[in-house]
Amino acid sequence: MGHVNVPEGLKEIIQQNNEKAYPQIIMEQASYPYLFHLSDIRENLIAFLPVTKQMHVLERNAGCGALTGKLLSMALHVTAVVESEEEADILRVRYENAGNLTVLVVPASDTKPETNVLYQDQVYDMILIAGEFSKFQNELSCMREHLSDNGKLYVADANRLGLKYFAGCQEEYRGGYFAGLENYDKDPERFTEDDRHGEARVYTRKEYEQILKEAGFSGIYSYYPYPDHKFPSCIYSDEYLPGRGELSDNRRNFDRDRLQLFDEKKVFDTVLAEGLFGELANSFLIEAGNRTGEQRVIYSKYSNERARQFAIRTDICKKADGEKSVRKYALYPEGREHICHMEKSYEKLSSCYADSNGKIRFCACHTKNDAAVSGFGPGVTLQDVMERAIERNQTELVKRILDDYAKRIMEYGGKHLFTPTEDFRKVFGEVHFTEETEAVDICDIDMIFANILIPAGSEMKIEEAEWTVIDYEWTFFFPVPKLFVLYRALYFAYYQIMGGKGTPLDELLAAYGISKELKEQFGRMEENFQAYLGKGSVPVRNMQRVMGTKIVPLEQLLRQDAGNVQIEEMQNVPFRVRKILYHIDRQEYQDGSVVCCGWALAKTWNGKVLPVDIKAVMPDGTVVTAELKRYPRADVADALKLRRTCDVNLNLGFDCVFIVPRETEWKLIFSLGKRSAEYDYQNK
Repeated sequence: MGHVNVPEGLKEIIQQNNEKAYPQIIMEQASYPYLFHLSDIRENLIAFLPVTKQMHVLERNAGCGALTGKLLSMALHVTAVVESEEEADILRVRYENAGNLTVLVVPASDTKPETNVLYQDQVYDMILIAGEFSKFQNELSCMREHLSDNGKLYVADANRLGLKYFAGCQEEYRGGYFAGLENYDKDPERFTEDDRHGEARVYTRKEYEQILKEAGFSGIYSYYPYPDHKFPSCIYSDEYLPGRGELSDNRRNFDRDRLQLFDEKKVFDTVLAEGLFGELANSFLIEAGNRTGEQRVIYSKYSNERARQFAIRTDICKKADGEKSVRKYALYPEGREHICHMEKSYEKLSSCYADSNGKIRFCACHTKNDAAVSGFGPGVTLQDVMERAIERNQTELVKRILDDYAKRIMEYGGKHLFTPTEDFRKVFGEVHFTEETEAVDICDIDMIFANILIPAGSEMKIEEAEWTVIDYEWTFFFPVPKLFVLYRALYFAYYQIMGGKGTPLDELLAAYGISKELKEQFGRMEENFQAYLGKGSVPVRNMQRVMGTKIVPLEQLLRQDAGNVQIEEMQNVPFRVRKILYHIDRQEYQDGSVVCCGWALAKTWNGKVLPVDIKAVMPDGTVVTAELKRYPRADVADALKLRRTCDVNLNLGFDCVFIVPRETEWKLIFSLGKRSAEYDYQNK
């Protein structure tokens, strides 16, 4: 999928380890080539495709086999083609026990593909070109001629007009900023020194389609892998586009530094509203060939950065008559029990919440052909309703939604006092509540606003609207406090819907009966739950921090990052710091990273208020590489009555994110001049 160097020793590592060891190897090596060649996230690009055990597959540009293993498990036979003997050796070692694999070494530079061994009396049901499509253009006509009657070509590559390139990512193969956007200016100074790809290039959607049509292909259908075609977590299509706010996972510069000229999530929302996603998506997976079959997958989402027994794929399928369904599949054999659990959850939840008289329903689910299958119902999610209400400043509607949610959660599902069971402790750990709390015996802990549908048009009569819970994957058959369900919904609403703005989280929770003591207990329950899922290892979306590549915001580029710039200047200014103040608003362990948010400032003897330097430090004094985002905190200025002594736009707020193992001791050091203060995690 794009020419990435083969690291020295990769063959030996593959010989000595099985695939379950690859995530740890990737972390230890902290090298992009290892991530590229070994990560199973790569397989997300093709796992949803309609490949059957009757098919012969040709994989062009197979590299070291990141996609080959998945193809072998799906197809009757795979012919994997590489450009070097080194790659061929690795493929043979990696899949030495596969009896349905042929490995060939064929250069892409062959100017007479009709004489190529690939196309001599061979017929394929599927041909895949994943990356560096431009190198294989001269073979397209031969490929078409050697496809079966219902065979398909799949092409995966970057979009020359992908939004990430406007935002400051470097060109896919040659490097350099805006190179593809400017249609590959030949000025050599526009490209970086590590141009390892010769004339490899990418195209726009129209250009890809035109090239395929000129080669005789028809029936062209486009998928949009997100965040990109190399490590996708979702696959969209024109028949199922992203929703507002979904495209927030944009930290993908694993191999090169990048600029951050704007917030891609917000711009993607505008792009979607204007109907331009098909032109500005970061990558394409293009299908070319006759459309066959009763249904096709129009959306696929992967949840595979979990323990293997919980890793699943969720597809939305559409039949020829327009009927849609949702299908969940286990990604590994260990996950089949988890899939079967969903049908049981539907039955038990429906019985448990029968006392709601239809106010809380659950989307019906049954198990078929190793999938949990449910209908695709109409309506809007409560999250969509809340986001629109916030955008329109309808604060009263938001409060009504929260009030109604809390009432339903606490009123229905039976009334029993919570007593922890052994099964509860296995998932959520030990808890110590100082007061009695109600529990529900069959508990869907993920009954958050995004997972609840209401009928379209019922937004203004929110208290009368019937709920349909569309995702109840995390249902447990033992008592769980009802307030924990409420806590999770409010927590995610505060950060994901409200953007961490408005009423402080502690006040919001307290308004619905969740004290600071309960919040602390529920926070520990959530952390233990995430550990139970197998989370805690660093997911692909955060591997940029491990790789050490830089993301340079526009503000920093223009030297307008008031916090850091002022600190650099002030460290050399002769003044006396009287004291340093700080407060940690939120500290969590998420996906292998510490997330610490709050505010910090220095007060001088002459009454000035200034930002401070912030460092994350290990007990031995080693400074940890951290991402530090600064922003104004007018609420702090108001609360501390600082408006007369500081600029309200001074960046006193901070979000500090860094990677350390779970439960490792660390500290934050806030300093300016000779004065400092420490936040020591060991004592928290």
